[in-house]
Amino acid sequence: MSRFRRAARTATAFAGWLLGWAAWTLAALVVVFLVLDLLPGDAASARLGQNATPEALAQLRAQYGLDRPVLVRLGEWLRGLASGDLGNTLLSSAPIGPMVATALGRTAVLAAVAAIGIAILGWGGAILSGIRAGSPLDRVLSSTALAAICTPEFVVATVAVVVFSSALGWLPAVSLLPAGGGVLDRPQILVLPALSIAIVGSGTLMRLVRPIVAREAASAHVEAARLAGLAPSRVLVRHLLPGALAPAAQASAMLVPYLIGGTVVVERAFAYPGLGSLLVQAVANREPGLLMACGGIVIAVTVFAYRLADLSQTDRS
Repeated sequence: MSRFRRAARTATAFAGWLLGWAAWTLAALVVVFLVLDLLPGDAASARLGQNATPEALAQLRAQYGLDRPVLVRLGEWLRGLASGDLGNTLLSSAPIGPMVATALGRTAVLAAVAAIGIAILGWGGAILSGIRAGSPLDRVLSSTALAAICTPEFVVATVAVVVFSSALGWLPAVSLLPAGGGVLDRPQILVLPALSIAIVGSGTLMRLVRPIVAREAASAHVEAARLAGLAPSRVLVRHLLPGALAPAAQASAMLVPYLIGGTVVVERAFAYPGLGSLLVQAVANREPGLLMACGGIVIAVTVFAYRLADLSQTDRS
């Protein structure tokens, strides 16, 4: 009976967590839709350009449905979202769903490779620096992380192209897909974009996690394990990391917005055809449906990461 009650409480807690995630995501989407409507210009003015006349603008806005009240358009978009129909682009009438799905798959591959690099460099640097707080190694690693944080992604991307493409000729300077193929058919196009994201992201991750590791390394139970003569690796794995894992995971969740935002800059720098490039295209053409689809994915993933980190912190307490 107690097992059944525990299962019921777990299911109820998960349902509440999922409902909270959906509510926060929906609220953010509504705010974004309303803010986009307040911005100057729209798809009609983007299409007509400098040759636009008031009459032509009014006619095209009526054709696109942009002359209707914003709440009516918001309601229609939410109904389409609930039914899985994201509609078509206004300028080309292309289905938004397949466009976003294809771009999202490419961005997911790039983000996964970059996340591995961020985790290895960021966590590795944080552990090495945190367990030797105040040492010369700590100062060198902390200064390197700070320098990485202060360097914009496009600067890192430019230096990477100059070194690894122009000077050494090891990797392509532009991440173009092979004709009729996918990202994994030419995996070398992922290296420089992922490296550019990982360098900046790992610096941020290290600066967030290093104080947590240092605080845990100075705790009484870790010090007691050292005095007991346990091997440093055993102290690290069995005594230090378990206590630092939950708060460090919560800090790591703060990297998810950067990981998504960093791909936007890097994808444009390397002409990588992912979600970031599609989002820039949607902004340039003032495509509300495409903008909301791309932005909705960014918002949903970001809120999910933060709530998942909060859940891990709650479970720890």
